[in-house]
Amino acid sequence: MKKSLAAFFSILLLPTLAYGGVVMEMVTRDVAGQETDRTRIYAQSKMIRMEQVVEDEAGPENTMIFLGNEFLYVNHEDKSYIVMDESMVSDVSARISDAMKEMEAELANMPPEQRAMVEQMMKGRMQGTTEQQKAPSVEPRIESLGSGKWQSYECREYAVLVGPEKIQDICAADLDDVDGADEAMDAFRGMAAYMQKMSESMPTMAENPMNPGKLMSEIDGFPVHTIDYRNGEVTGDVSLDSVTEKNLEPGLFAAPAGYRREDRFR
Repeated sequence: MKKSLAAFFSILLLPTLAYGGVVMEMVTRDVAGQETDRTRIYAQSKMIRMEQVVEDEAGPENTMIFLGNEFLYVNHEDKSYIVMDESMVSDVSARISDAMKEMEAELANMPPEQRAMVEQMMKGRMQGTTEQQKAPSVEPRIESLGSGKWQSYECREYAVLVGPEKIQDICAADLDDVDGADEAMDAFRGMAAYMQKMSESMPTMAENPMNPGKLMSEIDGFPVHTIDYRNGEVTGDVSLDSVTEKNLEPGLFAAPAGYRREDRFR
């Protein structure tokens, strides 16, 4: 009798069980409809892992992992990885500052004619850099286009524009209509916020205003279909191909065992 009761309550509990993670595959196609790339996305507990799907046994060359407060860039070919976090950004900024001081010291020891020539050359380069920094960067903006549909999904449609030029059309399905989409969006939004924080710490990172995570945080829903444009012409599209909800192994969100950590700036 006790076993029967236990089995009965287990059955009652089954509908309440929820998976903690999601695996998605996004496929990229060219204007002719031919598949050119396939990306697999793992998301769980506001962490995310992205890598290109490779059909042969070699596996992906690189993997990007976001852990909430740092990025891991994994190179499977030489079994190494790089950590990008606030400490690394601060270290790079300090090294740039030290290099500038060393250069100034070397200039001070040069003969006047040679120093003047080097300073003139540097002035030209710095002027070009300054002009680039002063040039206003045009950030992408999103405009709502109303409702639409893609395959079986009811969508909210958006256009992404840079200045007057449209670069994307997005069809975003309601999160409740895409299994695990809320888990993925939580991770993308966290990644967007962290990238923004990193760019503020190191202005050179902000030269490219396109932050895909930030764009995703500004739409209502999950982008199941995106059309890309260049100069008014369609260049291809990206679409959600498959979704699987499952509990993911913690090892997916860590550098593989035996891989060495590298410092690219040493």
